[in-house]
Amino acid sequence: MKSIAKKAKAVPVKVVAKAAKKAVKPVKGGKPGAKAVPVKPVKGKAPVKAVKAKAAPVKKAVAAKKVAPAKKAAVAKKAVAAKKVVPAKKAAPVKKVVKPEAKKVAVKVPTKVVKKTPVAVVKKSVPAKGGKAAQVVEPVTKKAAEKVASAVVAEEKKKAVVSPAPVKAVAVKATKVSAPVVEVIEEEVPVVIEEVVTMAHQSLPPMPAGAAANGAIYYDSHMHTPLCKHAWGEPEEYAAQGVKAGLKGIIFTCHCPMPDGFWPTVRMADSEFDAYLEMVDRAAKAFKGKLDVRLGLESEYFPGMEGWIERLHKRADFDYILGGLHWQARDYLAKFETGTIEAFRKSYFNHLAASAETGLYDCLAHPDLVKNYHPDSWCLAIVKGSIATSLDRIAATGVAMELNTSGLNKSYSEMNPGMEMLRMMADRGIPVVIGSDAHRANRVGEHFMTALSHLQEAGYEKVGYFLKRQRIDLKISEVQASIKKAADSQVV
Repeated sequence: MKSIAKKAKAVPVKVVAKAAKKAVKPVKGGKPGAKAVPVKPVKGKAPVKAVKAKAAPVKKAVAAKKVAPAKKAAVAKKAVAAKKVVPAKKAAPVKKVVKPEAKKVAVKVPTKVVKKTPVAVVKKSVPAKGGKAAQVVEPVTKKAAEKVASAVVAEEKKKAVVSPAPVKAVAVKATKVSAPVVEVIEEEVPVVIEEVVTMAHQSLPPMPAGAAANGAIYYDSHMHTPLCKHAWGEPEEYAAQGVKAGLKGIIFTCHCPMPDGFWPTVRMADSEFDAYLEMVDRAAKAFKGKLDVRLGLESEYFPGMEGWIERLHKRADFDYILGGLHWQARDYLAKFETGTIEAFRKSYFNHLAASAETGLYDCLAHPDLVKNYHPDSWCLAIVKGSIATSLDRIAATGVAMELNTSGLNKSYSEMNPGMEMLRMMADRGIPVVIGSDAHRANRVGEHFMTALSHLQEAGYEKVGYFLKRQRIDLKISEVQASIKKAADSQVV
């Protein structure tokens, strides 16, 4: 026999309050098995992430449906005593509650996490007057559910006795109706920290592998911009000089910003970092097809500031990170110039090795720069043991070291490093990169042929440069030939 609930047509039922209250009522002659169906969130309310609504079982409050089955009451021929209308054994099924099969309510998860969930609703069929089924909107908030539960209990008390005659066994014992169980599935919304990178020139296709059209194959990997406050000339001027010097490309490595007012007079401010990226990008576009212009950074090393440097390196798509240890920084002098001149130099070489061991840098700039600290007293033999120990540690990291040609312009007129230290580097197989450290455009590629000869004299056969933080090694003899050929092609 088909259930009365199935034949009944849906009629509207008055919903108490806009938040929608829940009225859990039994279907006469049927079982509470209404399935939760997905509905749209109530307009004006924020949706929840993903709500899995479980219909709460009505433990005893719905006992009326099993109290006096209509079928048995109609065929009774003899007068039945009030106590036998619903025998105690027959009343047992009242405790049996069929849990409706819950369905997940599909709700789009917004980016914002909404704590309150008053808008998720489900619909159930409940009997109305005249045997017709009606649709009742159920709220999912605990507060609303408790209020509805109280109303349900009160209503059931009034309708507990189905038969006209008072039957004691039919008396419905009021029980607490559990609030609907609503399981809110908290989906983790990943917090995406967007770091704006204005490295537009990275979208430009790099120059083809191998020699440029003029035969150039090597890069000058160390130069500055006016943002460091002690360099002159626009990036385009440096690029133009790179072409004249017979280079395939140049890499800008201006002094990085530092926190806490660390030696601010020789570096870009943090607020100028984006301007630096734009300057390099502008030069890259201007020389597209003529010279490969790349983004690098001379990134300071100072014990205790490794965290800042690590975060800084993630702010742009760098091709090359050059580690810069500067003994002349006022902060460095204040902290480490505490003993003799030799002790200070030994401390410097210890920090040079420590910088390589951080793994933050591709190459170490001007490795023996400290010889310009009281240059008249520099004697490598005095600190050779400290240098050897430092180089052993650096070699173990695989980090490259720079042959900086600008040392010829400093108070101790010698490339950094000098020939003896360069031989010690070669003996340990430490990779080497040449950089001009140009602070003026006319010094791009300066003394490169001399530097290449020094490398050969020290025992090197190859010299490298970096693109996309990966080292590329070339035969020194091929680099020498390419520079001569490319430079000669510029002569009119």
